[in-house]
Order: sequence, then C-alpha cells, then structure tokens
Amino acid sequence: MKLRFENNTVRIRIRKSELVHLKEHNNITEAVSFPVKAFTYALQIADVKEITPVLSESNLLIQIPVVKASAWIDSDEVGLYHLVDIDNDEALEVMIEKDFPCKERPDEDKTDTFTELAAQKGTRNNC
Repeated sequence: MKLRFENNTVRIRIRKSELVHLKEHNNITEAVSFPVKAFTYALQIADVKEITPVLSESNLLIQIPVVKASAWIDSDEVGLYHLVDIDNDEALEVMIEKDFPCKERPDEDKTDTFTELAAQKGTRNNC
C-alpha cells in the first residue's frame, strides 16, 4: 500500500494483490520502521456505517463498511471517498484508491497495478 498525507487528506493506494488480501482476510497492515518505533497503517473491513479513521499513538487504522468494501473490491470503481467532520469546522478527507501505473515512472514495476482499469478510465493519473 502507498500512504500519502497532504493538508487534511489521507490517501491510500492499494495494489491488486493487497486488495485480494483485504478481501480474503478483512484487513491489511503495513509498517514503516523508525529508529524508536514503527508506524503502522491498516485497512480493515468492519461493521461500521462510514469510512472511519482511527489514530492511536503510532497506528492509523481506516475502517471500511462491509457493504461499501464488498461493492468496491470487485468493481471498476477507482476508489472510496469520505469526508470526516473534525472540530472547528474542519474535515479530514479519506481516499482509498486502486493503484494505477505511473506514466512518469517508466522503470517502476507495474505488474501489480490496475493497468486495465487505468485504460478504461482514460488519462486520469492515479499514482
């Protein structure tokens, strides 16, 4: 999975094999090692009403409703998107997207990306 933060946006890009793992096990977790402690981030299919981000210490868990996950995983839909209200009139945008091949990175291994979906959706660059 690829994780990106920008302003009040969290974006996760998921490869084909990772999506299969998520479908089969209802979760997928990755970690980034730091000198003192690892930061983990995970997607979990759960009994929740909306996409729900949960941050605790050095862990980010994003829960996806069962119905939304089931409909999205086997579809041609690129992503799941949700705005989460935060105090002080702010919102956190959560984006979970199927990983497209990057045209700007010709040497990158694209075998586990959604090349056929990228071709269907046109020139949109989701890398």
